[in-house]
Amino acid sequence: MKERISIRAAPAFLSTLVLTGCRGPVVHRPTTPAGAICAEQCDQQRYNCNNAAEAIAQGSQGSCQARRDHVEQRCSPWVKDSDKQRCQIVNNPGGGACVDPSPDYGSCTRTWHGCIVSCGGYLE
Repeated sequence: MKERISIRAAPAFLSTLVLTGCRGPVVHRPTTPAGAICAEQCDQQRYNCNNAAEAIAQGSQGSCQARRDHVEQRCSPWVKDSDKQRCQIVNNPGGGACVDPSPDYGSCTRTWHGCIVSCGGYLE
């Protein structure tokens, strides 16, 4: 009977093991009152950093959309696909489709980790 239980538990254990390997480190916040205040300041810095990353991505997204609109406007009169493609190449010299950027939170998270550690916390 015990063998069946352990065999049934194996997939759940492996799933948990795989999923924990995909996440970042576990953050243990400082336990002292001064450390907790310090960690709150780290949290605020991370919040501000994430907002700045979102603003940068949104600004780039607007630029990307403006570029797509410009090419569409300039090339819409062409009927034949070959003419339209030539027009797109001329009006979009960088080539390729403009891809809307996603916010880059990675540097904010790394800075936050360092801040939490400097306040007395640790990463596991």
